[in-house]
This record gives sequence, C-alpha cells and structure tokens, in this order.
Amino acid sequence: MNLSMEELNRYLSIETTGGPTWHPSGQRIAFAWNVPGSFHVFTVGIEHEKTLWPHRMTAGDDRCTNPRYLPDGGLIFTSDRGGNENFQIGHIDEEGVLTWLTHDSGAKHRINVVGRNKFFMQANLEERSRLDLYEFPYPVTEEQPRLIYRPDRGLVVATVISDDEALVAMEKYLGNAEQEILFYDGDEITNLTSTLTRGTPARWNAIRFLDDETLLVATDFQADVKRLALLSLSSDFEPISEMDAMGWEFEEASWQPGDPWTYFFLNEEGYSILYRAKFSRRGVSELRRVDLPVRGVLVRRDARSFSRGSALSPDARFLAVTLSSPTFPAAIWVIEVNGDESWPATVPGMSGLRQERFSDATLHRFDSFDGLSVPYFKYIPKGQRPEHGWPTILMIHGGPESQARPSFDPVVQFFAAAGYVVITPNIRGSTGYGRRYMTLDDVDRRLDSIMDIRHLALHLRDSDDDIDGSRLIVFGGSYGGFAVLSALTEHPDLWCAGVDIVGISNFVTFLENTAAWRRSLREAEYGSLERDRELLERISPIHHVDKIRAPLFIVQGDNDERVPLSESLQIYEQVKARGVPVRLLRFADEGHGIAKTSNRLRAYSEILAWLNEVTASCDSHRNQ
Repeated sequence: MNLSMEELNRYLSIETTGGPTWHPSGQRIAFAWNVPGSFHVFTVGIEHEKTLWPHRMTAGDDRCTNPRYLPDGGLIFTSDRGGNENFQIGHIDEEGVLTWLTHDSGAKHRINVVGRNKFFMQANLEERSRLDLYEFPYPVTEEQPRLIYRPDRGLVVATVISDDEALVAMEKYLGNAEQEILFYDGDEITNLTSTLTRGTPARWNAIRFLDDETLLVATDFQADVKRLALLSLSSDFEPISEMDAMGWEFEEASWQPGDPWTYFFLNEEGYSILYRAKFSRRGVSELRRVDLPVRGVLVRRDARSFSRGSALSPDARFLAVTLSSPTFPAAIWVIEVNGDESWPATVPGMSGLRQERFSDATLHRFDSFDGLSVPYFKYIPKGQRPEHGWPTILMIHGGPESQARPSFDPVVQFFAAAGYVVITPNIRGSTGYGRRYMTLDDVDRRLDSIMDIRHLALHLRDSDDDIDGSRLIVFGGSYGGFAVLSALTEHPDLWCAGVDIVGISNFVTFLENTAAWRRSLREAEYGSLERDRELLERISPIHHVDKIRAPLFIVQGDNDERVPLSESLQIYEQVKARGVPVRLLRFADEGHGIAKTSNRLRAYSEILAWLNEVTASCDSHRNQ
C-alpha cells in the first residue's frame, strides 16, 4: 500500500475500550475509553443484541481511569495531570455529581479492592517514598481515610475481601518477580507466605476466600509457572494437581461473593484461554473451558488506563471481558456464562478502517546464542513484497517483566500499513513462559537479553525472505528503550536505525532519579546501587556511546516519574556530540509514554517520516 500520512494517521486514532465494572443493578457497566483523545470514564447499558449509546461521566484534558462501581451505585475513578501519575480519586454519585475524595496533588492515590462496606486505597501521603494502605468506609466522604498499614518495605496492595468482609488479603510486592501474601483481620496483619518460602522468591496473588480458613491463590511456589493453588490462613500450602497439569501461566480471575464459580484466564503462548471451575478445600471440580468470542488476548494494563480486564455481574449471570486480537481493537464483550451467547458491549471507533486492512500476527521461534528457544510474533504489510524484502522494525517490549502478545496495537498496524514488517519478540526476561524464563536476564545476565536481540536480527536477516536485512530498525519504550540503546552500542553492525521512547540510558542515574516509591522494586530486577554499581555502570549504554553508528530518534515526556527526562537528555547530548544523527522529541504534557492521541499522531508521524528517510539511505548504501 502506498498511503498518505493523513491515511496512515487514521491507524493511530483507533480507539480502546476496557476495564469493565458492573453497576450493582447488573444493568450497566462503566469502563475506560480513549475516544476524547485520552482515557475517560463512560457507562453503557447492557442489553443483548442492542448497541446502546455510551454516556460520558468525566471531562477535561487530563485522563480519568480505572473506574469502579460502589454498592450504592456511586462510581470512583482516578485522574492525574499531564501524565505525572499523581492520581487523585474522584466520586460520581447516582445523580452525576462529582466530588474529589483526595486533594494532595503531590501524592499518588491508587484504588485497590472494593467491598460492600468499604474500599481500600494506597497513598504516599506521609512519605513520598512509601505507599501506605488506607480504608475508605461507605458512604464516601471527603474525610481523611483510615490508615491501615505502613509497609516496612515493598508495595502492599489490598486485593481480596472475604464474603463477610471480616478478612482482607493483601499482596506485598518486593519486586515484579517476588510477592508475599498477607491477611488483615481488622486488628492484626499476618504474613502467610514468608514461613513457606523462607527467602526463596516466589510470585503470589490472592484470588478469593473459599471459606474463613482458605484462600485460592495463584503462585509459582514449588513450580515454574504461576498456577492456582490453595493456601490456608495457618500457612498450609496445597497444590491442585489439575492446575499443575495445565502447564500455562495464570492471568486473571473473576468471581462474585456467594457464587461457587471462579472464572480464570490462562496464557497459552500469548493467547488468553478462559476456564471456569468450583474450588474448595478438597480441590477443584466441574472444570471446563469457556469459549471466547475473540481469539486473542484479555487486555488489562495499569492505573494509567484500566488494571482489570474482566468482571462478573452481581447476579453471576454475565462475564464482561476486555478482548483484543491483532485485527480487532480492544472492546468489552458480555458472555452469558450459562449459555452460548456473547455480544459486544462497546464498539471502539476504527477511524473508518475495515478489519481486512489490518495485518495479522503469526507466531514463530528462533534459537538464541545458548540454544534458548525465543518466541516472536510477525506482522507483514499488505501488498507486493519489495525485491529485497521489507524494511523491518524489531519492537522490544518494556517491563522487562512483560510480554508481547497477539493483541491490537495501533502503532504496529501504523508501521505495517506504511510498509514495514514488525517483529515483536519475547526475549528472555519476558513473562508468560514461567519463572525460569523470566529470570534469565536478571542483574549480571542483563546483556544476555540483548544477545537475544542480536540473534533474532541475524535469524531474520539470514532466513526470512520477507525481510531486508540491510534495513533493520530496533525500536522500544521504557525498558525496551534501554534495549534499543544497548543493542545499538553492543551490536552496532546490525542496525539501520534506532527509536528509543522513554528509555533508560544509565542505570545508575535512573535508579537515583526514578520516583522514590519504586526504586527498591526496580533494584530487585536491575541490581542494587550499593551492591551492584560497577555492574550497572558497565551495562549502561551511556558509557558506550562511542560505538553507536546508526541514527537515533528519542521520544520523552517531561513529566515522566518512572524514567525521568534526564535519561533521554544525557544520551541525546552525548550522541549528538559524537556527530551521529540524532533527534529528540519532547512532550511537556506527557509522562511515561505517549498517552494523548494528538501527541501520538505527531510522534509517530515524525518517526515514520524520519525512518523513511533513514531506511532509504541504508538501501542506497547497499546498491553502491
């Protein structure tokens, strides 16, 4: 396809809806939708075979995210300014009146679990480096919430309330790959897992209370993959053989108090599969798979949009799920759990584009330098393949504990429509393939993941006729931005260009300047400033800028608390000083990433115009 920039920009304007939450009547859901140019809260009635017009609940230029209905029909949500992630909590009553429940714009507030009589939140009100746990009773007021817990370290999230609301289960995050489970009985907080693991890292998620003595949990304790198991409040752990045998990573679960069914998603090679079962102290019964209307991915993100992908209706008749595939934008579907019917509750706008215009994903693998089998998805442009193959973008995900999955990505489709093959690999360190795979890049093995990128590039160049090996671009955001800079410095001979979006250039200055509340969590992955400073300096791209040969495009939000602006400024200045072509595009109203549609249009259209020019130069060098 030979499309104009105006036509290509339509891909970037395709909308996302997700994060359903049910009104207590069961007749309505609220959700997040980025139709106004950034995420806002909408509601829509649920009626089979009827497309009802959504009603917008929030307004303004700043994003409003992560809606949750309260038992009285009120609606809470979070909003920040300019992408700074200092979220405040708003409340909209049944009459549509908005009240702000929090007012400290220098602090962040995160909604946790919502119960029948109260909800929990985290906030760093007392100390910016620590998120404490608070309880908000109903009816909600502007009074100060009650402080429940000041964690000694890590990040503590309230996740599950028992049916009688006497107990609360919490997850304590010591790192992305290490959590513990605590429970709160109204007086004391007890750690349920520390005596089990005895210092050995494990991932734990509390799913639901099965009774007043037993929790259903998801964990990789005594296993490689995170799967469902039983944990008693006296710290007795019991695997469930049927869950162990399934062999795939747990994603998310939905349930309702008093209903015996638990609906849970597993991640099978990147695709989401839905099951339901009845769990008890005796294990599992009536396990069966539930068909999804879309073969793809359960979409859930974080507080910047929506942190849950599914929700069971109050009467347990309908499951609302956010689903996406490579050719289907994220939308909310309603599944009748005891029948065979499902229908879309939201219809995100597709900018006038038809589904057949989108490039589908195919799953592949290659063997890396040490024989590790590494998966990747491939998106091929429509149209006639050029004589030497397509220029190709290797798009590296962030995290690093994340996963490239076959869901709809407007940016992927934008570049595919512009004539670029897009490759989205899950290099070592990615989630979805078990703990061992996820930890293969930890601390002193960091550059092994960059070797994966090198061997992927060699594999594509030498064995894929669709790809022009002389026009390879390495592209990534956040940790993926570090991977871009590291690939350019460690393996400079492979690349035609690099695109770094909010990437880490120096692990030492990154850890020194990232938001204080998250520093220890990132040190658990990257290494400690005190213990591993020499290693952090050695693997930081900023100290190897002299090796960069390929032109570099950098994008950064000024309000980024995760990877601060200084990370992009310092790499830009050093690359520029060495005479290598480099561009820096800054956004004063963005934080970590590019959230606003208008900014996405500008950023990616400028990146594309720049890439077209750079890849033409690489092509001309081959022909000389």
